[in-house]
Amino acid sequence: MARTGISIAVLFTVLTLGCGGGTPADDDRGASGSASPLPAPDGAELDPDDPTILVRPFTAEQIRDEWVPGLRLLMRRTDPEDVRIERWTVIAADEEGVDIEYATIADDGSVAGEPTMARSTWVELRDHASFPADHTTREWVARTTQLGDFEGWLYRVTGDGAGTVQEFFFVPEIPGAPVEMRILEGDTTVFELEQTARLRPETD
Repeated sequence: MARTGISIAVLFTVLTLGCGGGTPADDDRGASGSASPLPAPDGAELDPDDPTILVRPFTAEQIRDEWVPGLRLLMRRTDPEDVRIERWTVIAADEEGVDIEYATIADDGSVAGEPTMARSTWVELRDHASFPADHTTREWVARTTQLGDFEGWLYRVTGDGAGTVQEFFFVPEIPGAPVEMRILEGDTTVFELEQTARLRPETD
């Protein structure tokens, strides 16, 4: 996933990339599906297996069930120097992991340059959304995104630099990568990655 030029370990990851549909029932929030852990000091829940991180938005199994061959995302990446569209396509998937093709899309819709491939395990994708409990808050919010209006989990991670914050917005109905991810320095957004389109093939 280095193709995007982002630390996908921070992004996904996404893979990003989390997954089940419906409302966030308490017994669906932990990575292991066990009962809700004790709340962190800010009210967010700690992971039941690792109290140094907040509960992850999705399980490895949820990501695996959603990221089927043919799934395609369009991602708009914005920084002070550039705006580009990237296409993420699931080429193959099995019980252990997934092969994803990354391509940059030109203004005319063609592929710019040579697409690249990367493989990740489902556990690796789940673990990309492992945010430190002592530097992260989590809240249920409503947002208007490029994909529509949703409610979901907003994780806000503070960095070592003064005033630097990373935000990750995960929607239960849209498994895997955050629907929106941004980095702010003070009140200024210095980086943004947004899902702008999503095509999932019909499966039995």
